Amino acid sequence: MKKRGNSMKSKFTALENNFLNTFFSGLYISANEFITIGKKVGLSMGMNSRELLIKELLNKSDEAGKLEQVVTLLNTLISERVNQYHSLSMDYPSCAEMLSGLAHKANATKSLLASQTQRNPYE
Repeated sequence: MKKRGNSMKSKFTALENNFLNTFFSGLYISANEFITIGKKVGLSMGMNSRELLIKELLNKSDEAGKLEQVVTLLNTLISERVNQYHSLSMDYPSCAEMLSGLAHKANATKSLLASQTQRNPYE
């Protein structure tokens, strides 16, 4: 993270903002889920706000060389949510249109995750 004034600037800002805003991401990932993902890759993370946890998870895993593992775990979690949306749309047909929109946004979040975390081969 780069220091700008009194705040830290992350290279994953667009991704962090997407995860924080359910309207754009189509899903809500809780603080506990971010902490659990961190633990699975060996990162110790304290209980903080979701905003700080997202920043900490992405930046610490990048520094530790574990970003690919974190991305895989996040993609798995997102895929599970998309499957839940599809299952719910079958059980509640009147909500199918809304749930389809959420599934579409969640899949777009997976695409954003992939594009934001790809390594530049020229670095």
